[in-house]
Parts: sequence; structure tokens; C-alpha cells
Amino acid sequence: MSETLSGLLNVPTTSYLEHLTSLDLETLLSEPRVLQTQSHHLTSSLTSLTHASYPTFVSLYTSTSDLTSSLSQISSSLNSLLNDSLPALESSVSNWNTETSSVLAARRKTLTVLENHDKLRDLLDIPILINTCARNAYFSEALSLAAHARRLIAIYPSPAFILKSVLAEVDVAMNQMLISLLTMLHEPNKKLPALWKAVNFLRKMEDAFGGEDEIALAFLSGRELCLKGSLENLRRDIFRIAALEGDLSTRDKDDLAKYLGKYVGLWREGVYDLVTQYESIFLASAHEENAFSMQLHPLLKTYVSHVFRTHLLPLFATSQHSKEPPITSLPITSLPSLVTQLTYCAVALGRVGADFRFSVARWVSDAVIHIFSREILFAEKRFILQFERNLGSNKEQDISSSPISTRKNKARPPSKWLLKQEASDINLTASPSSPMNSTMPSHTPPSLLTTYTPLAVHANEVIEVLNSLRACAPFSAAKGYESLGDVGKKHSQTIFDYVKNSFQVEEESLMVDSRQSIKLSRESLVALAFARAFFETWVPWVTSALAVGVFGLAENSLKKKEESDSELDQLLADWKRWASQYEGS
Repeated sequence: MSETLSGLLNVPTTSYLEHLTSLDLETLLSEPRVLQTQSHHLTSSLTSLTHASYPTFVSLYTSTSDLTSSLSQISSSLNSLLNDSLPALESSVSNWNTETSSVLAARRKTLTVLENHDKLRDLLDIPILINTCARNAYFSEALSLAAHARRLIAIYPSPAFILKSVLAEVDVAMNQMLISLLTMLHEPNKKLPALWKAVNFLRKMEDAFGGEDEIALAFLSGRELCLKGSLENLRRDIFRIAALEGDLSTRDKDDLAKYLGKYVGLWREGVYDLVTQYESIFLASAHEENAFSMQLHPLLKTYVSHVFRTHLLPLFATSQHSKEPPITSLPITSLPSLVTQLTYCAVALGRVGADFRFSVARWVSDAVIHIFSREILFAEKRFILQFERNLGSNKEQDISSSPISTRKNKARPPSKWLLKQEASDINLTASPSSPMNSTMPSHTPPSLLTTYTPLAVHANEVIEVLNSLRACAPFSAAKGYESLGDVGKKHSQTIFDYVKNSFQVEEESLMVDSRQSIKLSRESLVALAFARAFFETWVPWVTSALAVGVFGLAENSLKKKEESDSELDQLLADWKRWASQYEGS
């Protein structure tokens, strides 16, 4: 209690002890009573004070409790502030510059963009301007804009994204310009100035091509597509008519000749224009600049050879893709005009170093041989068909192989259809004169042929073919005239078999024991005379007419032909041996 009071009264113990030591004994002895009195007095005063100030003490206690709690919270908050918030604040303050530097940089960039807005807009408009210039054929301005954009890029060692983007768009625009220039090379009806301009701009686009050779190749490729497009419709019509089965009608032949002539004209114009344009654009400029490339001339020659083999050769020469070219479907009468046009075409291209006259000569020779053989074959078929009709045999049945008994009643007598009625009284036993030993011109047929109606009709057809051949008979085809001279090979065998069968029938009807003297009937004499006229007059004359009258060969060439071992020559030798046994009958 004393400690409490001492603490409350704030009375220092040392000073009180000094006070006691200064008292006398009586006073010191009475000191306890004094202190007790004071204690009671204080207790009483304190009790009174407590009863009187009870609400005050309660309020003070509550306030003290609240103050203690508040002080504890303040202490915790201060500890949290000192231990957590202040270090975090210090760290945030120290990182402020780092965290805001990117924002400040972006803001500075934005401010820079705003300050240079007009310049950036001009830069971004360059690809659009290049596209506009390319579409309107202002290629020089487009190249200048592209060069300006590349110079801007070259200024900065590490260009920004916007510059790279602009450069990429410029490259796209230049590619579109390149496509436009190449499209000009593929456009038909483009003349030399426009093509020269396009090639010059292609030369300025150094990144697009590796050299002059590549530009020349692109030029040739584009012009060839134009040439192919101009010829495609005619080519399709020509092969459509040539692919028709059987013998073509007169209208189809006329259309084919017209299409071939027009095709040759278009091909000549296209190739001639291309060669002259190529020389003016590439070869002339290369000579002027003393930068002549040794590959430009071979490239042109290779291209001309290519268009020759691709677009002209399939129509006039046999290839691995087509058995017979369309020219072989023409009649011989249509060849002269076409040959004239081909020769003019070859001469025109020969002026620019693309002469193909030797090929034309070979084509014409092959076509003449093929067409002549075809026309003669048609005449042969019609000639043989008369024998089949008059003998009552089928086309599938060979005359020599059919039994005699099956034809005896069906066959017409030779005098009824081989010999014309006006010649019924002629001397059938006389031997015809051979045109090889006469002075008769090679172009004049023997009059003996008119005695026999089928032979006269057949002779007229063959002579018509020969007359057509005279209008277009290249000397190179004369080397193969031996094969053309075998015009009577097929039906000669038919006639030979027919005559032999006629004599077999006659011999069977006679049934004589002695064969030394046989008297032939009139029908056998007619058949024999017809065969002699055919073998001894017609075959030699048509051979002479072909060799001498058409090709103008010398007589000694015919003698050499007589000594050959062809199938027709062997057949004629067999005929002479067989007919010799009936001489004088």
C-alpha cells in the first residue's frame, strides 16, 4: 500500500529517509501515529472520493481500456508500416523509373509520330502510288517511287517495322507491275513500240531477272502463246476435217484447203513479226551497246525450230502423234496453191534466217506420193468392183479362189461387158502395139483403150489423176515413181486370174485329148484381147505417162525400171509366159 501511495504521491523514498534522520527521538517515536492518522485520513478521503467519483472512475477505466487497445493497434500498425509498407514503398519508388520508362518511350514515339504525321502518310502512300502508276502504264514513275522507298530503307542500318512493312508492300506492288509487263508480252496484236517499251522496263527491274537471256526467253514465251492462240481455231478445224472417216466430200476438201492456206498465212505473219521484233529489241540493242550475248542468237534459232516443229510440222509431215498429216487429205488439185503459199512463207522467213524450203520440198514430195497413191487406189477399187459385179462374186470372196461351178452360171460373158458394142467386129487375134515402141507422145493415151468399156472408164479416171499430178509434180517425188508406177499391181492380178479362169472353163467344156491345137471361143478371145490390151498397152503406157509425161524422166530410166524385180514386173513376166501359149489361136 505504501508503495502504491508512494507511487501515486510520487514521494521519493530517499528524501523521506533523510526526513526521518533529521527528526528527534520523540518526533520519530510519534511518527508512526502520525503516519497512521494520515493513512486513515487518506483512506477516508479516498473512500469518499471513490463514492463520489464512481462514474468518473468507470469512465476513466473504459477510456483507459480503449486507449490501451488503441495503443496496441497503433503499435501493430506502426510495426506493419515500418516492416512492410515502408520497404515496399521504398522499392516501388526505386522501380518507378524502370516501370515507367516503356510508357514514356511509347509516349515519346507517339509524339514523334504525331509530329511527323505528314511525312509518314507520304511514305505509306508510296505502295498505293506505285500500284496506281502501274495500272495506268506510268512505269517510269513507279520505278522512281520504288527506288525512293529503297533509298529510305537504306539510310537506316536497322529499319523500323513500319519501314519494313512499306518495303514489303512496295515489293508486292512491283510484282504486280512485273505481271502487267509480262501480260503485255502475252497480248496479241501488240506492235514493236509497245513490246520494246515493256522489255526496256523489264530490264530496269534487275531483281526480277537474272540477265538479258531470261528476258528474251520471257518475250519468246509470251509471243508464242499469242501465235498459238491465233492458230488454235484453225488447227482444230483442220484436224477435225482430216479425222473424218472415209473419202472426204468436195466441200470438206475445199474447206480443208482454205483452212490450211489461212493457217500457213497466219503462221508466217506471226513468226516473221516475232523474229523481226526479237532482232530489233534484243540483237540490235546488244550490238549497239557492245554487250552482245552469244546466247541470244541460238535462243532465237531454237525458238524458230520449236514453233516450226510444234505448229507447222504436224499439218504437213507424218509424226509419232499422227499417222497421216492433214495435207494428205487434200486433192491433188489443191496442192499447187498451197505449195506456192508454203514456198512464199519459206522465202519470207529465209530473209530473217529461218528458211525451211528443203522441208517444204520433202513435205510436198511425200504428200504427192501419198495422195496420188490414194487416188489410184480408189480408181483400182472401182475397177475391181466392176469385175465383182459382172462375175457375181462377193467383195470378201477372191475371184481366183471361188469355185468355178459356183460362178459358171452367175458370170456374164466377157463380150457382154468387156467389149463395147461398136467394136464387136474387131480382130481379136491381133497383138496390140506397145507404146514403149511407138512414137506416140507419152501424154496421149492409145486409142485401143476405147475398145474396152471398163478399161476406157478406168483409163479416164487414171488420166484425170495424172493430169492433176502434172500441176504439182516435184522432181523429188520422181525418185519414188517406181512405187507410183505400180498403179496396176492389184487389179492386174485380178485380171490375170479372171482370164486364166475363163480359159479353164473353156478347156473343161472342150474336154479334148490333144492340147496341141486349141480353138478358142469368142468369149475366150475377148478375155484374151482385153488382157493383152491391159498388160501390153495400158500398163506400159501409164508407166511411160507417169515417168516421162509427168516427171519428164529420160527413156533410159524406163529401161532400168523394166529390168527391176518389182511385183508388177514379175506379174507381167508371168503374163507373157502364160499368153505365149495362145499366140495364133
